[in-house]
Amino acid sequence: MIDLPGITRVALQNSDQGMDIEAVTTGLVAKYCKEDDRTIILAVVPANMDLSTSHALDMARKWDAKGERTLGVITKIDLMDRGTDARAVLSNK
Repeated sequence: MIDLPGITRVALQNSDQGMDIEAVTTGLVAKYCKEDDRTIILAVVPANMDLSTSHALDMARKWDAKGERTLGVITKIDLMDRGTDARAVLSNK
């Protein structure tokens, strides 16, 4: 099991992260998800985020178009807007 980082988009000030940190983290994730068809992709998305804008789901779809190796994980359901139906989100509605 390999726990990969999320995609970092902005380098932290006063750190040793290069300005290309997004390319570096995307490349690392791609190495395992794209190049090895034995990899199971856990696409983790917070429930208070619009799933249609999820970078994780977009990458998973690109590297596993049929969805045979991808499991979607929705976290932070407690942070969903009041009145939002979690079942609708889980049903992709």
